[in-house]
Amino acid sequence: MSYQVLARKWRPKSFSEVVGQEHVLKILSNALSLGRVHHAYLFSGTRGVGKTSIARLLAKGLNCESGITATPCGVCNNCRDIEQGRFVDLLEIDAASRTKVEDTREILDNIQYLPTRGRFKVYLIDEVHMLSRSSFNALLKTLEEPPEHVKFLLATTDPQKLPITILSRCLHLHLNVLDTPLISKQLMTILQLEQIESEQKAIQLLAKAANGSMRDALSLTDQAIALGNGQVDTASVAVMLGTLDKAIPFSLVEALYHGDGNALMQQIEIAAMQGAHWDNLLAESIALLHQIALLQVVPTALGDYSDNEERIRFLAQYMAPNDVQLFYQILLMGRKELTFAPDKKIGVEMTFLRALAFIPKVVCSDERSISSSHINSSLSSQAQKTIQTPVSVSQPTRQELTATVQPAKDVVKPQLDVNLQPQIVPQVVSQSTSQDQMIPDEAPSITKNILEMRMQLMKEEQNAKKSKRVDDIQPKKHSLNSSLIHKKSEVVPVKNEEVNENETEEEEITAENYQWQAYHLVDSNNDLVIDTKTFRESLNGDKTPEMTKKLIDEMAQKDPWCAEIEQLNLSPLIKQIAINSFIEQMDDKTIVLHMRSSIKHLINSSINTEKLEKTLSNYRQQALKVKIIIDDKQDIKTPLEMREELYQQKLMQAKQTINQDAKVAMICQYFEAKIDEASIRPV
Repeated sequence: MSYQVLARKWRPKSFSEVVGQEHVLKILSNALSLGRVHHAYLFSGTRGVGKTSIARLLAKGLNCESGITATPCGVCNNCRDIEQGRFVDLLEIDAASRTKVEDTREILDNIQYLPTRGRFKVYLIDEVHMLSRSSFNALLKTLEEPPEHVKFLLATTDPQKLPITILSRCLHLHLNVLDTPLISKQLMTILQLEQIESEQKAIQLLAKAANGSMRDALSLTDQAIALGNGQVDTASVAVMLGTLDKAIPFSLVEALYHGDGNALMQQIEIAAMQGAHWDNLLAESIALLHQIALLQVVPTALGDYSDNEERIRFLAQYMAPNDVQLFYQILLMGRKELTFAPDKKIGVEMTFLRALAFIPKVVCSDERSISSSHINSSLSSQAQKTIQTPVSVSQPTRQELTATVQPAKDVVKPQLDVNLQPQIVPQVVSQSTSQDQMIPDEAPSITKNILEMRMQLMKEEQNAKKSKRVDDIQPKKHSLNSSLIHKKSEVVPVKNEEVNENETEEEEITAENYQWQAYHLVDSNNDLVIDTKTFRESLNGDKTPEMTKKLIDEMAQKDPWCAEIEQLNLSPLIKQIAINSFIEQMDDKTIVLHMRSSIKHLINSSINTEKLEKTLSNYRQQALKVKIIIDDKQDIKTPLEMREELYQQKLMQAKQTINQDAKVAMICQYFEAKIDEASIRPV
């Protein structure tokens, strides 16, 4: 028994069975119903969208024994013969194989004869753009004024190659590319009628691979059935199409977000072992970035990523929009340049490495790279603060002080401290000055004030107990170092070390040869690692990770609901619902959460509410029903609002402490410094 492929078996037999192309079907149906059928139609469109099928259906409607109709009977001899391709008055001509003018003249010589069985003699010329110029010229006059019993149906995939004189004599109908959901729905219907088991995910992969062509989709389905031994399953379809695992683009984008080059290369190696198509890898990553950018603007736009909702929402929430646009542009350019790469894999690797490298970064003294796009504002404010409020000053005159402050415009290397946001540590070198240095009487009054202030600070430093951390700092040879060491919110002054008398005299420091240096005060053997994500978040917001944890712990001790949230094993997305809601216990089995409207998009999907309900039930060891209502009343604070209120109290207390500090007041008085309150953070 011969097998008929799906693309031929399921060719539409009436206009109602055609998938898509409603605009074309409506034109033809109305023309047949009104009897206003044009003598020449031109159907254009990509492969497999229904050009030839619609042309045959039009021929069937013109020659049905029941009359000219948009709904041919399909059972008469003419309809059956047209369907089976043996109707004598339907002449299907392959223009690709009959391009010569002699072939066209042979066709035209028989046009004058009346149809044998049908009402019209229909000439269906496929791939008409392949005809030669002489053939077009020979066809031109007949196409404009054919006999009444002749209809021309032309089909082409490239209408731009047709002469304008041909186009002007035809009614041009363009068939659109079919949408993926439309192809997927048709494939599901056909497989159900064929009684073939299938998976929804596999059908979606086939529909996407068809790239807008119904014929390609059916051909791929035939191949998938053979590979799956009579069924269409996701695993075999993915192997057949070489489809990339969606987890790989997610992992690549996450590696870019974290700035993790090692993870980036590992994911590319995994893709290579799976035999991924490199152009598809870039395309999938670009599509994911597009969806992330879209989700940042429209929170409900999940697209085809509903099965990875939590993962993509996390990226949309925490990735900076400018980073998303940067990655998108670089990957798009990399895809264009992929053909010029010596190897496709090398091209993909360089594209992702370029995306990683083009994030503006600052290299710290501890050899960690930090995105400078997140520290530019912090850097300038910290530099200004350091300049305006010096703690340990080694210059005896205002001129030398000016030489120290002037180069601050060129500061580019912040110090990374494990407990704090980065600070700028200047290295100030000067000649050693004796504690008992005498102030000349002839010195100006301003100079006297500065020297008196300096001597007073040096005396206080000698009486203060040195910390272990300061003792570990070795002085550089031929130089005197004075550093600002930032540990939490305390400022520890560093004494000038005495210079050995046998050493050579130090080079005088001027504004021209002065340089800023950042000290690495963290023990190299320390296993503490600062990841880029934590560092970025600490700079983007007002709170350091340590302060955030402290606020959470304190509120957990004060409020039962805050404590319960911390005991629940919630994902970041679901936890956002909890910390932005206050709880109302209706009874033993019903809990009402009053959630703020700013995050109401998180409960658009009932899955999130079900996850929270299940977690609460497991924690309380009883079946609970969780209801969430939108409530913006400020009578009761949510956990997040309580944390913010507590933070503001700590911030106000920190500002008062700084303003009331005697040393700070003395520095402001003698050096005309100002306190930058915007840079004050509680610890």
